[in-house]
Amino acid sequence: MIVDLDKPVNIKMFGKVTQQNGFWIDQKNQPQDRQSISSNLLLYVTSGSFNMRIDNEIYNVVEGDVLVIPAKTVYQPMETDGCSYYFVHFSATVLEHTSPSTIDQSLLRYQDATDTGYAYNYYGKQYTSIISLPIHAKQNTINTYYPFHNVIERATKLNIWRNNYEKLLLDNIIRELLILISTELATYKTSNNTLQKILHYINKNYATPITLTSIAEVFGFSTSYITKLFHNFLGKGTVDYINDLRLSYACEYLISSTHAIGEISNKVGFSNQYYFNRLFKRKYGVTPKEFRKSNDINYT
Repeated sequence: MIVDLDKPVNIKMFGKVTQQNGFWIDQKNQPQDRQSISSNLLLYVTSGSFNMRIDNEIYNVVEGDVLVIPAKTVYQPMETDGCSYYFVHFSATVLEHTSPSTIDQSLLRYQDATDTGYAYNYYGKQYTSIISLPIHAKQNTINTYYPFHNVIERATKLNIWRNNYEKLLLDNIIRELLILISTELATYKTSNNTLQKILHYINKNYATPITLTSIAEVFGFSTSYITKLFHNFLGKGTVDYINDLRLSYACEYLISSTHAIGEISNKVGFSNQYYFNRLFKRKYGVTPKEFRKSNDINYT
C-alpha cells in the first residue's frame, strides 16, 4: 500500500484487544465471517499468534509482527492460540500505480555542507512524502523494535477525550509509526521476497500432494535452503506450515459444510484420514468430530 504522507493521517479507532484460544467470535457468538471496512486497519501483535485471511491468502501473524489491511480489502480473522494486539483504524491518502522509482525519489534529501556543520535544505526541490507499507511485516525484519514499541506506548498515554490536541498528537504518533514500518520495509532482502513467493505457491496448491522436495524443484533451491528460510522468518518447518494451513481450511469446512470428515481430509490435502485426525487433535485439543459438534454443526 502506497501512502502519501503530505496528506493527513486521521485515526478513527485505536485500542488493544485480547483474543482467547480458538476461532475469533463475532457479536452473535459465531466464528467471524469475511468482512471489509471503510478505513485502513493496522494490527500490532504483542503476544501469541493468529492466522488472518486477506483476499485469498492466509498470513500467520506472531508476537512482534505488524499487519496492514487496506480499506475495502476483504479479510477474515481465523484461529488463534490466544493473542493480544493493538489495532488502529486510520484514513490516509493511498496512491495507486506508483512506481518504485517514484518512491525512491521521494526519499532523496539534500544536504548543504558548511564550514561549521551542515544544513538540511530542500528549497527549490520537489518534495513528496511517499511511503510503501507491507501487508505483513515480520518481527525479525523490524530492527527498530524498541523505538517502534515506544511509539505505541506513547500513543496509549494519550486521552483523546480530554482535548483536540491529544487527538492531533495521536494522529501524528501513528503517522510516525507508519514511517517506521515503511523504513524497516527497506531492509527486506531477496531471501524474504523468495519466501513470499513460496508461501503464495503453497497457499494456491495446499490441497495437492505438495512436499518440501517438490517446492525445492519448482523454485530451483535446495531443500536445506528453503528449510532455513522457513525457520528464520516463520519459526517453523515447511511441513509444519503446510499442515497448519491445511488444518485451518479443514476447520472452515467443518464449520460451514456438510462434507464428511474423511472427505474434508482429502479436500485439504491429507491422503490419510488417521494422520489428519492425529494432527488435528494435536493442534486443537479435540478431534474433528468434537470440533464440529462444539460449533453446533451436527454432521458426521
